[in-house]
Amino acid sequence: MSVLRKPEVSAKFIKHYVGAHADFGELELDDKDPRHAMIQRHNPRKLRPVLVFLDSQGKEVARLTGGLKSAEDALLLDRFVSEKHYRKSDFSSFKAAQRG
Repeated sequence: MSVLRKPEVSAKFIKHYVGAHADFGELELDDKDPRHAMIQRHNPRKLRPVLVFLDSQGKEVARLTGGLKSAEDALLLDRFVSEKHYRKSDFSSFKAAQRG
């Protein structure tokens, strides 16, 4: 089961975020396509999976590349974003501090 589908994780993510799924892995766009700039901004190397969190103005506030390995990591990521810890630190540092 995907970490994001675990009930304790999905409840938090549904409460705090509007989710959107996009798979750009096979998409070939020329430089003139307006979608190209958006993809380049949010995932320039076409890495998968990538979770990108935007604030209400559309500014990126957090990014996780490589997916989540556990429900504990997902819940920490939720706290990191929803409690705005990104203003002071990156997710790796936040996670290390929480685990002592």
